[in-house]
Amino acid sequence: MTSRRTIEQTYRTWSSPILLELKKREHQMKPVERQALENVLVERRLLDIGNPDGVDRRRNSGD
Repeated sequence: MTSRRTIEQTYRTWSSPILLELKKREHQMKPVERQALENVLVERRLLDIGNPDGVDRRRNSGD
């Protein structure tokens, strides 16, 4: 049986290049689609948003 960790690694290996390609084409998307893509990229740490401090860090970590 395939472990959950192996499944997750395979998913990330395949999906990361797809997400990065979508990032290149975000200008063709509707605003709501761009926001959804950005949310996923931030969650997956594929988009560098810096290192938020204080209130910003706590607010974003709860989303």
